[in-house]
Amino acid sequence: MKIEIVGEHDGVASGLSAKWISTPMPVEAHTFQNGMGRLWICHGVLTGKELVANNERIMQSKSYEGVRWLLIDETAARLEISPDEVRTIRRQDDQLAALLPELVTAVVVPSDYSFGMSRMWEMLTERPGWSTHTFRSRPAAEAWLRDEVRRKFGMEIPENLSPPSA
Repeated sequence: MKIEIVGEHDGVASGLSAKWISTPMPVEAHTFQNGMGRLWICHGVLTGKELVANNERIMQSKSYEGVRWLLIDETAARLEISPDEVRTIRRQDDQLAALLPELVTAVVVPSDYSFGMSRMWEMLTERPGWSTHTFRSRPAAEAWLRDEVRRKFGMEIPENLSPPSA
């Protein structure tokens, strides 16, 4: 199952707008705060190969410009990724960090295997300017994300980080 959603929706909490963007992966990708925030909701099987290819598309499109925070919710996904693919993603993140030196990322992964792979990625991508953390629950991820974005950028993120209703 591949989800592709395109369109703009208003009414996000605190009067901000969100824009849904298209992706060929099984992911709903939403932007918040004029592109400074991103929410990726993953569904179904998400492979390392897809993640590597998606990162290439992101870097080529320059769609990352201006991003300050990212919430990745893999609650409804099954991650199929190898340690080698995690290391490839780390190399891609090295390239991205040169262009996007400050980023706050929270990842929600309740399953044991995916949590372990995400923690591996988190440790490999540790670098000055980037704050990444993996959580088993969405509320814990959102609380940390709010605190870290406030601390790092002095900005508030929307209270409601649910996708806008169509």
